[in-house]
Amino acid sequence: MEKAPLSRAIRAIQAFEHGLREFVAMNQALVGNGAATLFPTTAQALEQRDTRLRGLVTMPATTAPPAHSALTLPEFDPQP
Repeated sequence: MEKAPLSRAIRAIQAFEHGLREFVAMNQALVGNGAATLFPTTAQALEQRDTRLRGLVTMPATTAPPAHSALTLPEFDPQP
């Protein structure tokens, strides 16, 4: 591979990483203590999840947490 294309690829990867680092960190922070709310790993956790779901009286808010919509994609600029 020529140096110029490799250099462009490296810069592209660096720009991609730079643009996503904060977005990924914010979304990873939403995990909390790592409890598997929708996919419990034990029978007790499954029972607790099902009890919580059966007890819902309203639907969750439709507004997504800010972290879910924090990523703004750049305009696409095709270059050779």
